[in-house]
Amino acid sequence: MSKFKEIRAVSAAVAVAAALSVSAVTMPAEAADLGGYDANVEPIDNSPPVRLFNWHGFYAGINGGYAWGNTEAAIIDDDAYVNDVGSVDPSGFLGGGQIGFNALFGNFLIGVEADLQGGWVDGKDRAGVDFASADLNWLSTIRARAGFAADRMLIYATGGVAWADMDYTANVNGNRFSGGETATGYAVGGGIEWALSTNWTAKAEYLYIDLDDTRISDGAGDAAKFDNAFHTMRVGLNYKF
Repeated sequence: MSKFKEIRAVSAAVAVAAALSVSAVTMPAEAADLGGYDANVEPIDNSPPVRLFNWHGFYAGINGGYAWGNTEAAIIDDDAYVNDVGSVDPSGFLGGGQIGFNALFGNFLIGVEADLQGGWVDGKDRAGVDFASADLNWLSTIRARAGFAADRMLIYATGGVAWADMDYTANVNGNRFSGGETATGYAVGGGIEWALSTNWTAKAEYLYIDLDDTRISDGAGDAAKFDNAFHTMRVGLNYKF
C-alpha cells in the first residue's frame, strides 16, 4: 500500500512538471499574439500637420523702385503737326505704398490692388537753344491681379488704370510752353511674391504704363504735345491682416 502511494506521488509530480513545461513554452507565443513588440511596426508621427500659406485677405505695404520712359515732344498748330522737339527719356527712383485684397480659390488667386508713389523721375532733351523736359510728380494705379499660388510662392499677372501727374516744359524757336497735367492711361505687367512668415510677404513687380498725350498751349494757337510711356521695376513689402 505504501509503495502504491509512492507511485501515485511520483506520477503526480511528473504531471505537474510536464504542465509547467508546456506553460513555459506556450506563454511567450500567446503573449506575442496579444500584442508583443514587433520591430517592423512604424512609430506613430505625432508632429503637427504642415499648413499651407493662406493668401486670402486684405494687405497693405510699401514699395520702391526705378522708372524709365520715353516722352516724345512735338509742336502742333491747330492740331496740325509742325515739328518734333525731341525725345525726352525721363528716369529715376520712385517710392510709395499699396493696399489690396486677395481671394483664393484652391491654388488660383484673384485680387485687386491700389498704389500711390512719389517720384524723382525726370528727363530733358536739348538741341541748341531748343529743349524739352518732363518731370513725374506722382504715379498711381488701380489694378486687378490674377495668379497661381504654390504654398508660399505667388506668380501673378496684373493690369488696370494708371494716373500720373506730370510737369512739362518746351522751348522752340523762342516760343516757350510750360505747364502740368494729370494724365490717364493703362498699366500692365506681372510679378512674383513670396511669403516670409504668417503675415509678411515680399514681392518684385514689373509694370508698363502708357499715358494719354498731354498738350501744353502757348495761348496763341500753338501747343507742345507730349506722348508718355514708362517702365517700372519695383520691390515691395506687405503685411497681411
